[in-house]
Amino acid sequence: MYFTDEQPFLDAVFARFADDGPRLLYADFLDDSGAPERAELIRVQLALARLSEDDPLRPALCDRQDELLTRNRAAWTAHLAGLVETVDFRRGVPDSASVDAATFLERGEELFARLRVRRLSLRDAAPVMTKLAASPLLARVRELDLCNCDLGNGGVNLLARSPFLENLAALDLGFNRIEDSGVNLLARSSAFPNLTTLALNDNDTIGDAGATALAESPFFAGLTGLDLSGNDIGDAGLGAVIASKSLTRLHSLRVTGNRIGDAGVTRLTRAPLFARVTKAQPELSLRANMIGPAGAAALAACPALAACTALDLSHNYLSDSGVAALLRSPHIGRLQALRLGRNQLTDNGVSACCELFGRLFEHLQFLDLSGNRLTRVGMGILSARPGAHAVHIDVSGNVQSAVAGDAPVAVAGLLDGLLDGVAEAALLKRRVAHPRHLSDGE
Repeated sequence: MYFTDEQPFLDAVFARFADDGPRLLYADFLDDSGAPERAELIRVQLALARLSEDDPLRPALCDRQDELLTRNRAAWTAHLAGLVETVDFRRGVPDSASVDAATFLERGEELFARLRVRRLSLRDAAPVMTKLAASPLLARVRELDLCNCDLGNGGVNLLARSPFLENLAALDLGFNRIEDSGVNLLARSSAFPNLTTLALNDNDTIGDAGATALAESPFFAGLTGLDLSGNDIGDAGLGAVIASKSLTRLHSLRVTGNRIGDAGVTRLTRAPLFARVTKAQPELSLRANMIGPAGAAALAACPALAACTALDLSHNYLSDSGVAALLRSPHIGRLQALRLGRNQLTDNGVSACCELFGRLFEHLQFLDLSGNRLTRVGMGILSARPGAHAVHIDVSGNVQSAVAGDAPVAVAGLLDGLLDGVAEAALLKRRVAHPRHLSDGE
């Protein structure tokens, strides 16, 4: 349902796009105009935008959001039927449309007349890329999503030469088979003077040369957010970004799924950029980055880690010693979620860190230890720690997964009695090393 006198409220929303105030006023107007569920969606999505991913309030709000959209989306977007593929409501307002690229070139004026489009997601853009790059319609878009359009370096070359992208604040080029040479074309382009967010994730082959070209470009000094996840960037490429004299405004940097290794993590934690990143995005992910014990130790020693509420180090090579170094950190007191899946953690590592896990459980809500090398012995130690009952622990995909109410409880009871005294501790270590003999007399 739309109202002829809602235009001033929408004008205020888009004029102060980052502020919640105009949206809340718009919600009040919708309440008074007989559209309470539209008003409720605004308030629900604003609340969700303020919550962390692990906040316990999220599930109920997400369920309500889904319920409102399932019941009303067709009616709320009926005026766009046949023109767009999907419409997204962001912070309560429909401002994001997904459109076939050829359809956009033919009916873009009609789209803008029907919807206040801030984010435009184009599908199947590669076949019409020459026409698209030359279209003045792009000048009316603030956020352009060309994700998964198979552009390759040639499509990037056309985009980088477009004269109609000076208003872009965000550009998504993820999943496009872009290589270092394609990033170099972007780095040499002055077509994006107002760009603040750039996504180059999951292009697979962007490496140190591409990251360095971007870091050395004078044309991307306005970037505050950069996503380089899912590529082939190592310590050298990350180091170039960290040391860049141009990318000094960055406060959001994503490098999940690269190969920065221990040297890259160490360099990152010593840079002012890391403090800005953890402050702006307290849910930090360094997943799948070939990080070992030395990198974990460097991260643990960094005071900026204290800002983090969630940390994802899964799919690395921390091993027992790296996990121990991380748990000894004096800077993890705010962590609510810790992901250490697939890090070669063993029962011996859990045994050696049982007290450290106990301190962690005083504030942690979720612990991912999936895909490690734990048996029921290690799981029993975890379930016996003080506060463990309040922590959701994922141990799926280990040597032998725990079953609710099964062996971990019995094992925990045995281990509690073994933890007192040096002789008992030595016995525990032998039994952890040889779990098949756990019930044998000694």
